[in-house]
Formats: sequence, C-alpha cells, structure tokens
Amino acid sequence: MKNQPSNRISAINAILLTAVSLLSIAAIAIPSARAASALLPADQCDAEAGSEHDLQRNLSFRPVATEDIRIGIALSACREAYNQGSGPRQTFELARVLHAAGQRGQAMAMLEKAAEGNHAVAMVNYAVMLGERGDRAAEFALYQKAAATGNILAAYNLGVAYRDGIGTSANGALAAQWFERASIAKDNLGAFNLAVMLDEGTQIPEDNGKAAQFYKLAADRGNVDAMVNLGLMLESGEGMPADTAAATAMFSRAAEKGDAFAQGKIAQPAVDTATTASVTPSEQASLAMPKTGRVK
Repeated sequence: MKNQPSNRISAINAILLTAVSLLSIAAIAIPSARAASALLPADQCDAEAGSEHDLQRNLSFRPVATEDIRIGIALSACREAYNQGSGPRQTFELARVLHAAGQRGQAMAMLEKAAEGNHAVAMVNYAVMLGERGDRAAEFALYQKAAATGNILAAYNLGVAYRDGIGTSANGALAAQWFERASIAKDNLGAFNLAVMLDEGTQIPEDNGKAAQFYKLAADRGNVDAMVNLGLMLESGEGMPADTAAATAMFSRAAEKGDAFAQGKIAQPAVDTATTASVTPSEQASLAMPKTGRVK
C-alpha cells in the first residue's frame, strides 16, 4: 500500500515542484541524447550488435537478438569499427550483422578472424559453419577451446557434440556433464537436454526423479518443451507422485506460449472415460526430441 502524505502541498508549491522536475528531466535528457550521438564506431557496434551469449561484450549496452539487429545502422558502425582496427569482439559483431544480412561468405571470413583472436562466441559460430561444410573435427576442437573459456553457448554445443558424436566418439557421460555446466549457468536448453537424457536412459542411467528436476529448471526458464514433458510426467506419476492439477497447470503454461500439443491437452474434457488422457509412445518420443539451437 502506498503511504499517503500527511499534509497537502499548496497549489503554488506543486507548480514550483513540477517546474523543477521538468527542468531536471531536460537537463538529464539533453546530455544523454548528445552522448548517444557521440558514440565511437566501436561503441555503436557494441550497442547495435552485441550478443547475449557474448561474455566479453560491453555490458553498458543491452544485448541485441539476431532478429532485432538494425542491419543498415549496425553494418555501418561495425564496418567502420573494423576498419579502424577494433578488436575481436567488434569483428564478431560485424560477422553477426553480415550473417543477418544474408552475406554468409563474408560473415564466415569475419568469424574466422574473430575466432583467431580467441573470441569465444565467434569460435562457436565459426565451428558450426565449419561443421556445415563437413569439417567435424575442426568443429569439435573449436567447441572445446571455446568451452574452456567458460562460455555457456560453447558448453552447450560441446554437450551436443558428445551426445551426437560430432567430431568425436559419442559419450553420454561427458554430454551430460557439459549440459549440466550449461544448466548451472542458467541455460534452459542445457537443462532440457540433460532432462531428456535422464528421462530416456539410453546414454546415461535413467533417473526420472532427476529428469523431472531438470525439466522444471528448464520450464522455469521458459522452455516450452520442458513444460510439456514435465506435464506428462506429473500426469502419469513418472518419477514423482501423480498430480493432475499440477500437470494441467504446466500444460496451461505451455498452451499460453502457443504449443499445439499442450493446447490439445487443455481442450480435453476433465473426465472422459471414453478417451485416454495419455499420449502414444510415438507422440511422447516426438516431444522428448533434444533441441540443438547451437548457434549465435
């Protein structure tokens, strides 16, 4: 509850306070506008193309999602920063903008230069592109090098590499370790993929209780697939006591985010003896497919 003032302010005092406030706002706003227009190209490149996965980025600016990059402005700033000899971070950011603009060849060249400068996210993205060209050994080596810097995206990608045998022999135990590292760093896909491995029990021992815990972590971080899979576990009592109300709540959260399967679950009658509420094994398997999401 807001505290109410004990005495009223006179009309004159109110007018004076308003005037002072407006002057204060103007005094703050004008220098800020001037400062924004006076950014150096390297700083403007950071502001227009900084990646949320980049632990080395300039934290003075908010990260920019790929789809939100203003290509014209960002390309101009990042090209100028690159031409002025800015470091690997701006080179990586230029690569992001070029890739968003559809210039994959130039983007790859810039990623290679940034990776040579030991920029972790550049290594990951360059590794992905090398993998797409068939050089899986180089892809894996770059994931290892980038993960050693503590980068979350690199840790996740290394988990994918060990799980799927990309450039190395498949190793479920190591995949789980790297997914867990990514999960500890609050990565929702790391938590989800570890949950799937524990749920399936094919590459590591099955542990439905721990699977449910990691599904919940991923769901709490907004992962829709984790919401659905956790809802199925709550519904069937897999790894925990069955809880229909909690399962419905989880399906509702996923349905609100547009998941068609969850919307179908919510649309089912609460009591219907003629129709089973469970899904077929093939449906459940399709829901449990691990996500990759390995770039940018």
